[in-house]
Amino acid sequence: MEKQDDATQLLPDDLLAEILGRLAPRWLAASRCVCKAWQAIIDSRRLLRADLLPLSLSGIYFNFHDERHSVFFSHPSTRPIISGMFTDYTPNADRVEDHCNGLVLLWGGVANPTTRQWAPFPEPPPPCTEIKGVCQLSNYLMYDPTISSHYEIFQIPRALDRYHDELDPMDDTSQWPPSPSVLNVFSSRTGEWEKRSYVREGEAAGTVADMALSFPYDHFNGVYWQGALYVHCEADFVMRISLSDKTYQVIMLPITTEVSEYKSHFFGRSKNGVHYALMDRDQRLRIWFLNESCGQKMWELKHDKNISFLLKRHDKYGQNDGPWTLHYFDYCENYDQNDIDAHYEGYINEDYNEEYIAAQDCKHFEAASYEDRNGNSIRNVIVPINKFEWDSDNDSILDIENMNDEHRDTFFSILGFHPYKEVIFLNRQMERGLAYHFNSSKIQYLGKTFPECYHSEVHEMYASFVYTPCWIGELSEST
Repeated sequence: MEKQDDATQLLPDDLLAEILGRLAPRWLAASRCVCKAWQAIIDSRRLLRADLLPLSLSGIYFNFHDERHSVFFSHPSTRPIISGMFTDYTPNADRVEDHCNGLVLLWGGVANPTTRQWAPFPEPPPPCTEIKGVCQLSNYLMYDPTISSHYEIFQIPRALDRYHDELDPMDDTSQWPPSPSVLNVFSSRTGEWEKRSYVREGEAAGTVADMALSFPYDHFNGVYWQGALYVHCEADFVMRISLSDKTYQVIMLPITTEVSEYKSHFFGRSKNGVHYALMDRDQRLRIWFLNESCGQKMWELKHDKNISFLLKRHDKYGQNDGPWTLHYFDYCENYDQNDIDAHYEGYINEDYNEEYIAAQDCKHFEAASYEDRNGNSIRNVIVPINKFEWDSDNDSILDIENMNDEHRDTFFSILGFHPYKEVIFLNRQMERGLAYHFNSSKIQYLGKTFPECYHSEVHEMYASFVYTPCWIGELSEST
């Protein structure tokens, strides 16, 4: 409740705006939460600079199996270059687990790739559920710089999948998720983990046994949107956690994921809110929007089209480099430093009998080359950045209307949604990045997405995160 005797109410709006305008961006963002009057002044006078907020797209992080480091697929920009690498300012925490409004969640800490800051967090306590069949835990990051300079991490438990036999028969019929659901939550405000209880509103998604029968995926995405955390869970449901009243709801997905190929569905945020996309085995792409108006939560179908024919004219673009660039490292714990010069770090990958070289100083974006033991020249890469702005409305656009029905054997995975446009990012054959405008059925070729030194037999992509840079403030453990 706002205090009626607030002395700042006696100040003229112009004077108060001048005072607030002198605050650092992170404190100005925090000041929006003090009272409605301050929020109105800050917003109406546009004191919080939009160019510092996570309102633009910088690139996409994605993870491959058998690699400890995330790959960064970078959008060309005239702004200062963001490397997407963490090796020079984080302690061996280089795989992205989640992203929210400019911050990325890594193993054991949170980083801001834009400001190159890092804040570790302590080990979480054991999971709170008493059901023995739950041993998988996923972490989700929540952060909104327009509301607070602090962030929180939610740890969501998952039931074991069909390939485990550790389920206790006594727990098979237990409802899932349980109510109340007690979750581990880390707050950067206190620097500590705490247990929070959330009561379910409505029906459960099913039983623990039902969860065990669901198809196992390596990663389930989460979305932080308008004061709630939406988590894609096993057995085709979404857990919507309300932070204000400590309740949660189960929202079933509009279609079962069993009709899709591996990694051919995606839950995320796009223009105006929460979206879900699924591509079935016939390359029919459907996209739904979660309409939460009037107190209801209903999936609305926004796009339904077979896109297999979009590649008829696309192949001629695929051999050239696109405007987006790929930044990655390929490390191994054992390497022979005597075989290389002082600037590069080399190692032997015994499984494939090849020598790799990676640039130590990634922020210069230098490209290193090497020859494998068969004499083949390989480039392992930080690809040079193209310093121009990507025009998302006019870049290698192909109109796919009225094309013939071809290329049904092509495999697609979904990398994510553009957070502010009706665009979905696709990955063709784990090699080419595409931007598909689902409101106009136009396709753009972005660039190559598979590192040349990786091996497709073992390096399979399993998670991706669309990154929006945030230039506000200092990232600290607690303040």
